Amino acid sequence: PIKKTKVELGVQQRMNGINAWNRTFLSGKLNYKVFSGVSFFGGYRFGISPNPQSAIDLKTITYRHRTALGIEINPIDWINDKSRLSFGINGQWQWSQSKFNRDRQVIRTKVSVKYDINDFPLSPFVNWEYFYDKTRDITYMDNEILITGGTSAIRSFGGFAVELPKSQTMELAIGRRKNYLSNQVNWIIDLNYSLSIK
Repeated sequence: PIKKTKVELGVQQRMNGINAWNRTFLSGKLNYKVFSGVSFFGGYRFGISPNPQSAIDLKTITYRHRTALGIEINPIDWINDKSRLSFGINGQWQWSQSKFNRDRQVIRTKVSVKYDINDFPLSPFVNWEYFYDKTRDITYMDNEILITGGTSAIRSFGGFAVELPKSQTMELAIGRRKNYLSNQVNWIIDLNYSLSIK
């Protein structure tokens, strides 16, 4: 049976290319803890970013929508659910929509480690993510269109979380993302505020 339900609301600012804060995200996530160390979740994220197609629609910003369903596993909870060390494995299926781009379905795997230092306001963390795009490649044949999937990106982050009063958290991290089709590497700075409602 479900023992715990948690709602997370978040605001995120992101700097792609480490030159300007150019991404804003508003998110909501519903988490169901089915038993110690295992949770299912569903979430939605609304994004605001510069519009690369502004010459077409004459708008400087564009909007992105993403929904996701997944599972989170923390094996350390099976040994000691009060441990300050967290080792998370996250798998999710996400659907993304944005103007002038085809809809995408991505399977995303994330491995993260975080340590809550006793009597210290900062908790360091690192994570690694793998993105598999189910509609990455489109091939136009004589009589059909072939849509196949493949690796789209690998991303890693390192940073720290700041514990705030009343179930609030602020995170600051720097990350590196490698996009496989373009073989392009982007550096990212991420500032994230979240509020948990239990």
